[in-house]
Parts: sequence; structure tokens; C-alpha cells
Amino acid sequence: MSLALNFYHDQLDDEGQTSSPLPASHRILYVRHGSADVNGRVMSAGEAVYCGDPVTLKSTGAWCEIWRWELAPPNASPALHAGTGVLSSVRMQRVISNFSMLAGTQWLFRLDRIITPAGRVADRHQHPGPGTRCLIEGTFNVHQAGESYRGLAPGEPWWETGYDTVVAWSSQQMAAKFMRAMVLPTEWEGKVTGVWLSGAPPVRKPGSWTLFVDQVVTI
Repeated sequence: MSLALNFYHDQLDDEGQTSSPLPASHRILYVRHGSADVNGRVMSAGEAVYCGDPVTLKSTGAWCEIWRWELAPPNASPALHAGTGVLSSVRMQRVISNFSMLAGTQWLFRLDRIITPAGRVADRHQHPGPGTRCLIEGTFNVHQAGESYRGLAPGEPWWETGYDTVVAWSSQQMAAKFMRAMVLPTEWEGKVTGVWLSGAPPVRKPGSWTLFVDQVVTI
């Protein structure tokens, strides 16, 4: 069984409201700007939640933006919200080819945040699973065999397969901060990922890694 990890930006204006729920799926939502009513729960900027149920969105009175990651068959149509004052856009769709994700198997669906200090180079490393990242602050550069990126700006996503060796770096002037959604084997629950290929792993400052969601899902 093959799955894709799809990434969306959902915007609501000051009176925005979805007209019908998106179907149930394995999805993670992160409020990037403002606040929003998600299935009756008011979420503020910087909050994230896993949602396996149908999902509706409603404005709390001001413009807001939600970042949404979800698992879906590779041939599925984009899951775009409809409604008044609602704008959904597909930012990235990538097929997960690392694993044989058989029906009934369990996987870890994770969202975390990484802060990379100004001038730091993350030397040669890999991860135990693939994922879509999206930049919050600063700028970022990613070199890998599959897809490389230069001068990423806030709001721009990138994809890392996990098995491709990555070298990445922020600017000299400002730290880079980004959200990272990954699909991992369940034995990584609660653990920091990263297989460093050039010696010892870097020393992380407190707060440089923040775990938001670690949800075991059954495919």
C-alpha cells in the first residue's frame, strides 16, 4: 500500500467558515497565524493537533492561516476546503516510498519544530523516515541527492526522503525556525531523529527541538 504526505495552507478571513467538513483522514493541523475554531475547539497561533475525524474550520474574528499535513492515497484528489472567506492551497505532495505501509500496520505521525542557529551547518545526516518541512522564520538551504533547495523563505516547504544524505544551513545573520511533519517507525516515539554521518551529533541548545504531535496511526 502506498501513501502520500500532502501539505496545505488553509486561510480564513475575519468571517471565514468552511461549508462542509473534509472527510476523515490522518492529519495534523498547526495554526501559523491568528486563531481558528477547529471542530469546535479554539486554537491559537503556535498550537497543533492530530485529527483523525472529519474537520471543519471557522474564523474567530480575524484572518488566520493553518498549515495542514495529511496522509492520502497518491492518486487522491487534493483535499481543499470550501466555504465563505476560505482559501485552501496545495503546497506540496510527495509519495512515501521508504516503507511498505501494509494495511493494518502502525506508524508514527509526528510534528515537531526545529530551531537552527545563525551560521550553523547541519553536516551530513539522514532520518529514519520522510517528511515535509515548512519554514517559519529566517531562510534555509538544503542540499540532497533527490531535491535541493536554496534561499527558502518563510511559508515555503521542502521535502526530505530520510534515506538521502542531507547537508543544510541557515543564514549567517538569523536563526532558522521550521515545522517538520514526518512519518516514522513507531519505535521513534518521543525520540529525536537524526543519524549523523560525520562524527558526533551537534549539541542542541534547550528549546531547539520541540515536539508538538507524536501520534501512532493505523493505516
